[in-house]
Amino acid sequence: MSQIKSLAQQLKSKLEEQKGVPVINDAETSQAQKERDKPDDRYSVTDAKKISALLSALRDFNMDGQEKILIRLDKRTIAQLKQLKVATNIEMNRVIAFALQNFLKSHPWLNDYISQTLKQMAHELD
Repeated sequence: MSQIKSLAQQLKSKLEEQKGVPVINDAETSQAQKERDKPDDRYSVTDAKKISALLSALRDFNMDGQEKILIRLDKRTIAQLKQLKVATNIEMNRVIAFALQNFLKSHPWLNDYISQTLKQMAHELD
């Protein structure tokens, strides 16, 4: 097998020489490939912790509501939610409710804005 590989390497190098492409040594190629493929350990650990924390928060999210609504989502979002369901066994409804609740918590001014707008609308009707 090594003879076939070396023959293929020889042919490849001859073709590259004929085309005028500089020949790169296999040792240099494999070293460069390893450096590109090697992930940063700190980055991977941090991402794993974030993903684990998010998934556990999704699983622990209290879904006690009984109301149902119809929402429209694009195909790409639906596909991602379906893939998440298969990968983590977390349902789409839970993800959407969790995301909406976090959105409202991170923008507390929105509740005040809605209340003020409703009050103004009620005063205009009087």
